[in-house]
Amino acid sequence: MRFAGRSKMFWCLAWMGMALLTLEGVSGSQSSAKKHDSPQQRLISDLFKNYDRDAKPMVRGNSSSVMVTFAAKLIRIIAVKERENTFRTQWWMQQRWTNPDLSWNASEYGGVSQIYVSPKRPWTPDILLYNSVRFVDSAEEDDRLGGGTEKYKTQIEIRSNGYNSWLSPAMFKSTCDVNTRYFPFDDQHCTLEFGSWAFDASQLDLQIDDGETGSQKFEKNTEWLLIKFEAKRKSVKYTCCPYPFPSVVLHVHIRRRYYYYLVNLVVPCSLIGVMVLLIFVLPPESGERIGLGITVLMAMAIFQELTSEKLPVESDHTPLLAQYYSGAIAEIGLALFATSIIINCHYRKTRMPFWIQKIVFNILGPIARIRHQPKSAQTDDSLLGKGANYEENSKDGVAFIKGNCELKALSLLRNDSNVSNEVPNSGECQVCKHLSNLRETQVLDDKEDGGHTGFHYGDDDENDGQHIYGKDWQMAAKILDRCTLIVAVIVSVCTFGAIFLQAPRIQAMFLGEGIES
Repeated sequence: MRFAGRSKMFWCLAWMGMALLTLEGVSGSQSSAKKHDSPQQRLISDLFKNYDRDAKPMVRGNSSSVMVTFAAKLIRIIAVKERENTFRTQWWMQQRWTNPDLSWNASEYGGVSQIYVSPKRPWTPDILLYNSVRFVDSAEEDDRLGGGTEKYKTQIEIRSNGYNSWLSPAMFKSTCDVNTRYFPFDDQHCTLEFGSWAFDASQLDLQIDDGETGSQKFEKNTEWLLIKFEAKRKSVKYTCCPYPFPSVVLHVHIRRRYYYYLVNLVVPCSLIGVMVLLIFVLPPESGERIGLGITVLMAMAIFQELTSEKLPVESDHTPLLAQYYSGAIAEIGLALFATSIIINCHYRKTRMPFWIQKIVFNILGPIARIRHQPKSAQTDDSLLGKGANYEENSKDGVAFIKGNCELKALSLLRNDSNVSNEVPNSGECQVCKHLSNLRETQVLDDKEDGGHTGFHYGDDDENDGQHIYGKDWQMAAKILDRCTLIVAVIVSVCTFGAIFLQAPRIQAMFLGEGIES
């Protein structure tokens, strides 16, 4: 028993000795490793040994506010979403401040005067974008585009005097009140406001580095032209806090390049609108005028539907391009209405009222450069015998035909062969010649039909009158066509000018100021 107890003691002592030797070896290796650390490693280890990054730096002096110098360089414009009222851009951000808690004596660490560390280790100002658009679909995009730059992996430079400098690229998606009233000849003014969310002016203050802020590195955009970029500092006092909150507002003035929209939207729409003028060029008897007008109207409606996705949604103001679409559709509708009236006039056979003759032939005729004397009134006077004398123009002069012509015309209308034979044939007027030829033709036709002769002056006279009335209506339709075409051209040009001249850029062009498209 004693031997067994002594054996157990021996083995316990042996195990304890081995454990002590192992611990001594580990401690020796650690001490030797520390002896071989670089000065920069020792500096970082000592600097952040008991450091808490949530603690705001202690500022020496009377003021306890940390002064952060802010700078931003606009690199490029990624997208402007009119329907979402968002503005997406890429920047180079710069933030500089002094943190006395992270200062050291460079001579104690081998002359190391600056180090670069991850932004997760030292204290950083919580500068973020106030008017940012946060994503909820992707956590990665939410971190990168949510308004802060703390998720970027660029390191912070720390100098021995406690000076911190953080330069990082950033991509922001901010809200922007997009006004598309003059689309596609519009200018947009978008702002990005940066500031601290937790610290007011008594704890953190902002100032702008004018030398590093600007658009010197701006890359050209295919849709937008950068007109102006400026940065301003402002201070706002909220009801929640006794001190104001400082912020930096970046104002970006951009102008849309309209060439793409001019070629793909404005010009096709204008060509479709001009096609409606062809309605008044086609003759009414062709039967294609209404069909052409409806085809043009459908083409305009389909084109507007196809391009509606490119047009911004605007409730306060109607974009210029949408106004032009609506105006062109209204013009096509009016053109269809006018051509329906003209076709109706062209095929009428009744006697034209006197007031219509007055308006069409005396007023609209000279405007259309068409002169016409209605024949219906002259023919009625000839057939009814209301005039005592009849005049006839000839190359040799004017021949005056009196009672004989009137008597013979009356006999021809009544089919009285006795009276017509008694009247001499010398110096017949045109009416008499026309009635005589008509009577002879009727007699020959009656003989061919069966020998029945007779001059039915009633029906033939009615058809002849309708033929004369139809000529007047056709001439009236021609005058209306010409006048409507002139009015349509003037209305189309005035509509185009009145709509697009509302844009200040177009006005500046006509005033002689060159503006890049």
